[in-house]
Amino acid sequence: MSETGTKRTKLSARINAYVASDKPLRKLAGDLSKRAKEAMNEATTLSLERIDIRLGRLPKKLDGLKCVHLSDIHHSPLTELKHIERAVKFANRLKPDIVLLTGDYVSHDSDYIAPVAETLAKLRSPMGTFACLGNHDHWTDAAMVTELFRGEGITMLVNEGLRLGDDDGASFWLGGVDDHMVGQTDIAAALTGSYPDEVKILLAHNPVIFRQAVKKHVDLTLSGHTHGGQVKLRDKEKNMIRRRKLSSGLHERNSSQIYITRGIGTVVLPVRYQCPPEITLLTLRSV
Repeated sequence: MSETGTKRTKLSARINAYVASDKPLRKLAGDLSKRAKEAMNEATTLSLERIDIRLGRLPKKLDGLKCVHLSDIHHSPLTELKHIERAVKFANRLKPDIVLLTGDYVSHDSDYIAPVAETLAKLRSPMGTFACLGNHDHWTDAAMVTELFRGEGITMLVNEGLRLGDDDGASFWLGGVDDHMVGQTDIAAALTGSYPDEVKILLAHNPVIFRQAVKKHVDLTLSGHTHGGQVKLRDKEKNMIRRRKLSSGLHERNSSQIYITRGIGTVVLPVRYQCPPEITLLTLRSV
């Protein structure tokens, strides 16, 4: 046998011996165990995203307005109250001018509604806390979520809106729509009472309504729902994270923008991977 043939035989023997052993399975199990532990740990972390958003119609007097945006709290067996309490304390340290919540506060059972309402009521800002409903709120008990949140002083906007600010040229319209997945979204109703030329901000749990918001000349839509994917896998060839369109972050179409947060909680499994829970501090800038 030639020297080359001998080397091939030895290499083949080593490969066969390795495959026949339990090393591949041990390695696979170890890798999976490590990734699972990382994913479970990441789900209990909090990350801060600081985003400046320029709005052409924003009054100069409102330049620098600080908004904390929270979404997809999902109080349930998968997202403990202590995790939500940490998020509230973190948000309060940012000293926002206003707090904006975009749905899915609870999952699984209505027993989780009152505790999360009481906890989110501890959010502090001069202008107050405003919210809209998400699909999981409907799948649990949307009427109870609305009632208890309003009872705690949180303004729940259900296809309605209001003007915030003063009468001296420093105001904006804030609207909130009901959830798209249950067929309750009415953007026109949420904008009823707004002026054609004033800046409009819309709370909408599901970002799929963005096209409608663009047509209604909404300046900024705030959404959640996607969890940013919750689990993101890297493309080894391109060394980048594969993302679904409009899954997270800031996007623009025509003169309208949308910001989609990764949210705080989890669904299905209490894990996140390369997609940490997010507290968002949006600073609005006039152009």
